[in-house]
Amino acid sequence: MSSQREDSIPHELRTAAEPRQNRLYPVRLSHVEQVNPSVRLLQFAIPSQESSAGGFTITSTPADAQLLPPLDFPPGPMFGEEAGIAMASQGRSPYVELAVQESPSNPSAAWLWKPKDDILGKEVNIRVGGSFVWPPTGVELHKVQNVVFVAGGVGINPLISILSHLNSQSFNAHYLNVHLLYSSRLPNGLETASSQAVLEQVLFLSRLRQIIRTQLQLRKFNISLQLFLTNIKSCLLEPPSSPSDVTIHPRRIGEDDLRAAITDKDGEMDPRKTVSYICGPPGMTDEMVDRLKKVIDDPEGQRIFYEKWW
Repeated sequence: MSSQREDSIPHELRTAAEPRQNRLYPVRLSHVEQVNPSVRLLQFAIPSQESSAGGFTITSTPADAQLLPPLDFPPGPMFGEEAGIAMASQGRSPYVELAVQESPSNPSAAWLWKPKDDILGKEVNIRVGGSFVWPPTGVELHKVQNVVFVAGGVGINPLISILSHLNSQSFNAHYLNVHLLYSSRLPNGLETASSQAVLEQVLFLSRLRQIIRTQLQLRKFNISLQLFLTNIKSCLLEPPSSPSDVTIHPRRIGEDDLRAAITDKDGEMDPRKTVSYICGPPGMTDEMVDRLKKVIDDPEGQRIFYEKWW
C-alpha cells in the first residue's frame, strides 16, 4: 500500500526501527488489476529457487509464496466438489501480492502505476521486513477470545493478509471471535450504480465476503464484518443495501462500535481476552488506538497492535 502527504514523514524514516532483512529478492511483476480508480492490485512472481520467500507478504499470505504443485486425479469424469478441487489444483507459481494506491509524488508507487504494458514482466527487487504480524507478539494466543481488526482505506492491506491466513489454516478455534471494522470512501461516479457495483469498488470486499462464506461452512472461527462508508451522501443517490454477510453504516467508526465488537451475544465483555490490530490513516489510527486503550482496559497498549506507513 502506498500513499503520500506533503507533511508526512518519509517511509524510510518512519520505518527505520522496523526489523528487516538485508537481502534483496528479485521478483517479476506478473499481474496488474485495477480494483477501483485509485487502487491497483499487483502480483509479483517469485523465482522457484527462492524457497524461503514466504514471510514478506502484504496482501497475500505466506502460503501464496510457496510453490503449489498440481494434484493427481484418476482419469474419468468428475462432478461437483471433486471437479472444483481438480480445477483449483492445477498448480501455480509462488507470488507476493501488493495493493498500491495511486500516488504520483511517491516514486515507487508512480512506477507501479505506469501503463500495464510498460511494466508487466519487469523485474524489481524487494526487501523483507516489518513487525505488524500474526500471531500477536508477547500475547499468549490460547488466552485470546476476541480479535478486533480496524481498517481505514488501504489500511485493509495487512489485515486481509492475516484474515486470509487464518482462513486457510487447518486449526479449529470455535472460541475465537473475529470482528472486522472497515472504514472506506467510495470513488466518484457511482451515483446511479447498483448496490453490487458500489460494493465491488471497496478494496478486498469480495475476498472478505468469501472468507465469511467459507467460515459459515467450516466454522473454524466466528467472523463478522462491519463496513463504514464515510462519503455515501456525497457520492450516491441512495445508500447500497446491506447483503446478508456485511452490515453497512453510512458513517465513521465510533467508540460504541468498538465496544460492541468485544461484547458477546449474552452481553458479557472480557476485554482482557481481546487483542486488536489497527491500520489506517495516521489520524484515524491514533484515534482508534486511544479509544481501544480505554475500551479494552489496556492503558499501555500491550494488546493493541498498529501500523503506520505514512
